Amino acid sequence: MAQSQYPGVRERTTVLLLNTIFAYVVFVLISGHLLPDGGIESVWFACAISYWFLKLLSAPWFIPPRDAIIAGVGSLLILVALELGAAKEFQLELEVIRSVAVVFDLILIGTAVTALFLNDGGKQSLIGNLAFRLTGIFGGGELLFSAPAVISAVAAYQNDFDKLAWLIIFWITVVVAQPIEKIASVVRIYRSEKGQLTSHQAVGTISRIDYPNIVRVRLSSARSWIPNRLFTVAMPDETQQYVVSLFSQTQGSEVVGTGLIVATAHESIALASGFVCSTHDEAMTAEFLGNLSGTPGAMLVGFVVEQSNIATITFEVSASSELNEGDVVFARLSGTRVFYQIVSAETSEENFDQNPRGTHLVRATQIGVHDEQLGFRKYPWLPAMNTPIFLSRGIEFPKTKTTERDIPLGRVPTAGIDVYANIDDLIEYHTAVLGVTGTGKTEVALEIVRGAVGCGAKVFCVDFTGDYRARLADLNPVFPTPDSRKARAIEGYLATIDAYGFKAGDEKTKLAAILRDVRKQTVSEIDEFLSKEGGGLAIFELAEISNSKAGLRLTEIFLSAIMTWAKDHRGQEKVLICLEEAHTIVPEAFGSGFDGETKWVVERIGQIALQGRKYGVGLLVITQRTALVSKTILSQCNTFLTHNLIDQTSLNFLESVYSSQHTRIIPNLGRFEFLAFGKAIHSERPILLRKDFDQSKLDASKAVHVRSRPAAKDEAVAKDGAIGVGEVNSEAVSPPPNGGA
Repeated sequence: MAQSQYPGVRERTTVLLLNTIFAYVVFVLISGHLLPDGGIESVWFACAISYWFLKLLSAPWFIPPRDAIIAGVGSLLILVALELGAAKEFQLELEVIRSVAVVFDLILIGTAVTALFLNDGGKQSLIGNLAFRLTGIFGGGELLFSAPAVISAVAAYQNDFDKLAWLIIFWITVVVAQPIEKIASVVRIYRSEKGQLTSHQAVGTISRIDYPNIVRVRLSSARSWIPNRLFTVAMPDETQQYVVSLFSQTQGSEVVGTGLIVATAHESIALASGFVCSTHDEAMTAEFLGNLSGTPGAMLVGFVVEQSNIATITFEVSASSELNEGDVVFARLSGTRVFYQIVSAETSEENFDQNPRGTHLVRATQIGVHDEQLGFRKYPWLPAMNTPIFLSRGIEFPKTKTTERDIPLGRVPTAGIDVYANIDDLIEYHTAVLGVTGTGKTEVALEIVRGAVGCGAKVFCVDFTGDYRARLADLNPVFPTPDSRKARAIEGYLATIDAYGFKAGDEKTKLAAILRDVRKQTVSEIDEFLSKEGGGLAIFELAEISNSKAGLRLTEIFLSAIMTWAKDHRGQEKVLICLEEAHTIVPEAFGSGFDGETKWVVERIGQIALQGRKYGVGLLVITQRTALVSKTILSQCNTFLTHNLIDQTSLNFLESVYSSQHTRIIPNLGRFEFLAFGKAIHSERPILLRKDFDQSKLDASKAVHVRSRPAAKDEAVAKDGAIGVGEVNSEAVSPPPNGGA
């Protein structure tokens, strides 16, 4: 890039240092002292240093009134303090010169003060403007400091003509002629010209300009158009613009590069209109991109094109861009970073001067503006055409400030921003965790359970898998599950009733009795658990029950007991009910083949779920297929955490939760990736999150499946056989008298 015709701070500082060293060497050789001692023989050295600081650092281009006042006062003090009594020769002449110099300094100071007062506050006056100009003309250091320097040299060394001659020669040749400054200028001009000869070689010509800031360039070589490099373009309107290269494509016999205009070139170079040349400078490129993005280090990846709206933008990138589904990009709108998440991409073709050009169009849904207090919030407008899009990968963003009621859900891919959920909203407004087996939904559910217990909530897990006992053992859970004998008896009675119908009247009586007994026992255990202070975990297990009707009956008893306590102690506790394998607990009743009584049980469980919010009871529904779960329950969930799903019924349902753009990426989600959206999430729009792989959790999960079932819950079998309504034995599952149908 062509360098400035004016010396920079580095060059001026270097010249100041060299001049000072030169003057110090002359001072030591002439005076014989290593340091100035305050005598008259040191005055010329002080004047030289003062002049160079004024000329090179304080006021290198012109002398403003303030600097003129400071320099004039300094010169005046030196002149007044000069002791000329020891000078035997030329004393009268030296006094005359000093007097003239003092008068000059006083006039200059008065002129500068006049300029300051008459032009104060932006006021303009003829006298003030004249005084300002006179100050700039006569306030130079060569006029102010030459007089005291020459007077001191003549007075100090008038008896030593050789030293006096050398000082006069030094002042004229070094201070006035400025040889070091001239040499520095030559070096600067040489470098500038050399840079222009190298950089001004055209790499191509303008082919098209897409208003307002996209330039298409016909390149002489594809190798010259490396992404994120700086170029200068001579526009048809005779201005020159800086352009950052984006990508290039081969089109027939031509190579066309696409670039983004980032700034106007204030220093024009010798470049014919319509031509493009490389003027790359790493620091300047980083500065331009930093100004555009508001984020140092952000990578420019594309620009907004048509078919964009507030919720979803479309931006163009090159076919070689290293982007992935789920990556987070951002645009700077009105000084604010607005984040978008890539949900899809497609190839496209554009007629470029009748020459088809292939490109990639990427669609990204708005996440919003990141607020340190509230998470992601919606941005109410869309970016303009050709707005630059930046990749957030590798950039450190401020962390979200959380409260003790917030739990981490996952991290936004590439952006490195953690997203949290409010545990109170997860409980109060119901939550659904969806996904096929092996996608990580249980891990998310377990973290929610841990977070809820940690926040002081009472959590009940209905688990038919047996996983929760081992995975949550560190929380010291209780197990308010009916003992195995009673559960198997209920299962047996229901099987007999199903087989023999109205002929199994005795079994129906026994079933009603044992259900009453189990209900009473469950109510007692639930009351004891909920009445304790602080959070806690209870796990309701039915892993050994194979009859779905029996499982539903026992679950209804369990949930009804919780609901009854919550009604009687309204608002005293926050209660979260976690329904693992929810399709077996709250199935879709229509078309399920259930009889009337079983449908009543399912509807009763659904009613509990619907009314729970009034009494501080929330649901955490975990299932593999939404098609098999009661839509009455799912429709009440206000927060959804959706992992990979492939069945069309589930996807159709989720289109009412997310946008169609988001729903299309659900089948492509990887393990530990999920869409999060709803009341509890610190994001007002759906957001794709990813959880980091944790080997310890994988080992714990594997251990559950290879470990034999613990015998703790069957200890009741070894106790007294009485279960409250008589012995339970093989008769419970034997056919009724008089045979069967």
